[in-house]
Amino acid sequence: METFKLSEFPQNKTHTSNIQNHTNIFTEINKITSLIIVHISNFLFNFARSQNKRMDSQQESIIQTAGKMFYQLGIRNVSIDEICAELRISKKTFYAHFPQKEDLVEAIITYENENTNERFTKNLKNKNAIESLIYIVREIKKQNDCQPHVLWYDIKKYYPKLFEKFDEEKKQAIKVGFEHNLRQGIIEGYYRKDLDIEMISIFHTIHLKNTFEQMEQTEKKFSKRRVIDFFIDLIIHVIANEKGLKYFEKNYLNEEKNEELKQ
Repeated sequence: METFKLSEFPQNKTHTSNIQNHTNIFTEINKITSLIIVHISNFLFNFARSQNKRMDSQQESIIQTAGKMFYQLGIRNVSIDEICAELRISKKTFYAHFPQKEDLVEAIITYENENTNERFTKNLKNKNAIESLIYIVREIKKQNDCQPHVLWYDIKKYYPKLFEKFDEEKKQAIKVGFEHNLRQGIIEGYYRKDLDIEMISIFHTIHLKNTFEQMEQTEKKFSKRRVIDFFIDLIIHVIANEKGLKYFEKNYLNEEKNEELKQ
């Protein structure tokens, strides 16, 4: 039985050329199809993202408006109907974002905390450890003074779990922030190298709040500035080395004396 090799069959050049042309056409079609799919996918992705942004914008608007109303009147004195009327939205739209009032209260606190953290991060940029510590202590005191008492009274009374959650988160944030500050100060050469970072950060977190509260309850009333300066001076002398104390005296204490002379 005779066998033939494929190469022995006569080749039809026209047929081969047609096959090649068809192959090229199919390749181009596949490329075009792939491009169309990519463009459609991108369009759908961008559309979905724009929808999410729109929804996020609406949600932020609800948070901002309701937050202002809660700050002024208290949570219990503001109804969902009043919030919707102020925003000119339906209750259905409201509940699509916040199934219940407690969800809105939580969102407002989270929103405020995120804005505060963003501001802290921006203002602490390019500051050394001592400058950062002074700024943080002053800002925490300012926040405590500016917090609407009606709002937080309502949260503590009517949403105790939320109050406990955010109060604990605040303490933890102060603790972690102070630990970071201690490590930064040690690296920069302003703080003692033998510091017990964990113990000092816990001490700082507890006494920062207690110092402000207890000093304000004494019979003799002290200015807020004096209380803050006392606390900063106290903590700096606990954590700073000789280089840090010199920097503190030169850049902070002298500044304080100059301000007092101006007054």
